[in-house]
Amino acid sequence: MSVQPKTRTPRSRARAARGVPKAAAFYDLDGTLMDLNLVHAAFFIFANLGEWSGRVSYLAAFVARLPMLYMAERRDRHLLNVALYETFKGLSQDRLEALGEEYCERILMAHLYPRALDIIEANRAAGFAPVLVTGSPDFIVAPLASRLRIDTFVANRLIYSRGRATGRLREPVMAGEAKAAWCATYAAEHRVDLAKCWGYADSRYDLPFLIALGHPVAVNPDRRLRAIAQSRQWPVLRFAKAQARRGAAGDLDPRTAAQDWTEEKLDGAARS
Repeated sequence: MSVQPKTRTPRSRARAARGVPKAAAFYDLDGTLMDLNLVHAAFFIFANLGEWSGRVSYLAAFVARLPMLYMAERRDRHLLNVALYETFKGLSQDRLEALGEEYCERILMAHLYPRALDIIEANRAAGFAPVLVTGSPDFIVAPLASRLRIDTFVANRLIYSRGRATGRLREPVMAGEAKAAWCATYAAEHRVDLAKCWGYADSRYDLPFLIALGHPVAVNPDRRLRAIAQSRQWPVLRFAKAQARRGAAGDLDPRTAAQDWTEEKLDGAARS
C-alpha cells in the first residue's frame, strides 16, 4: 500500500532534513475533523454537475439508492463505501477533481472543527507528523491536505476508464481493518513506533484503527465507541460545530435540509 504524498514544499523539505518525526498523529476526517460526511459531498457533486438533466438523473439515482446505503451502513462501513462510490459511475475525472476543489474551498473549510485544527497544530509543534486516514475521496482530501499543510494522506480512490469513473474503488478500501493495516505499513516505511502515535476517530467502525495506535482518542464518538473508550479509559473529546448551515436569509436552505436529513438517517445506523 502506497502513501499518497503531496508535493514537498520548502517547509516540508526542511523538516525532512532534520530527520524523521518521532511519531505521527493519524486523523480520521468525517465527523472527526469536520461536521460533514461523504453523503453531503455526494449531494454537492450531483447538484453542481454542468447540465441540469445530468444533475436530476444523478440525484434521482442517488435518492433511489438510499435504502441500500442505509442497510450497508448497518452492516459494514466497507460495504457503505463500495455502494456509495458506485453512484459516481460515469462522471469525468476532470469534473470530479474540479468539484472536489470547489467543495473544499466553498464548503469543507468552513465546516472544520476549530478545536480540531488547534489539536493538529499542537501535535505538529510537539513533533507529531499529521496524517489523514479517511474513506473520503482523494479528489476532496488532496486539496484539503494542501490547505492544512499535511504532507501525507490516504483516501479512497476511484478507478477510471477513459477518463470516467467506473464506480469501483481501488484497493485498499479505506474502512475498518484497512485503516489499521495502512497505518502499520506507514509506520514501517517511516520508522515510526505506533505505540508512540496518536489516533483520532469518531465511529465504532474505526475501532481497529484506534486500537492499532498507542494513544487513541474518541472524538464526538457514537454510542458504542463512547462505551468502549470509557471502558478502556481513552480520552473522549467533543468538538462544537464550526457554524450553523443557514441560507442567506437566515433560514435553513431546503437542499441543505435534505442533505442533513439523509446524513442523519444513514449515520443513525452507526450511532444506534
